[in-house]
Amino acid sequence: MVELAIILPIFLLLVFGVIQFGITYNNLITLRQGTREAARQGAVGNFGSTTSCSLTGVTGSPSTDIQKLMCLAKQQIGLQYVNTRVKILSGSADFTSSGTFQKGEAIIVCVQYPVDAMAKFVTPVLGSAVLKTKTSMRIETSYTSSETAGQETALSGSNWNWCTVSGAAP
Repeated sequence: MVELAIILPIFLLLVFGVIQFGITYNNLITLRQGTREAARQGAVGNFGSTTSCSLTGVTGSPSTDIQKLMCLAKQQIGLQYVNTRVKILSGSADFTSSGTFQKGEAIIVCVQYPVDAMAKFVTPVLGSAVLKTKTSMRIETSYTSSETAGQETALSGSNWNWCTVSGAAP
């Protein structure tokens, strides 16, 4: 019994740590794949069909097509919409100026998602950790209308400083 009392907490901590790591890694893979798919759809001019996906604090006056692409990114990712934050910009200009989104330039899709802490004892270690991913693709088609970049409000304790035209992917 004494041995069990000593080993059991360590064993449980290890098991729950492995489970938490698996959940976090799965969310990261899902985030990357969904972001890549959304960037691909934007590169070929397929923006999706809906703008009603709970976009949070949208800034930058994005065009309707870019709002649809932001919703498409959330749909492709498939995680909780309210926790998924999206930023889309053109490779020719940063978010501070309007993106031109011309054929041959890049469309950049950045996404943030908080790490889910399933067990309360993992929260002090992970804190308010945020998963981030960035995908850039060459635009293959001319858009029929003028598009402007846009972004949602960053998650609490995070920002969009890493999501720039010249910045490296996280």
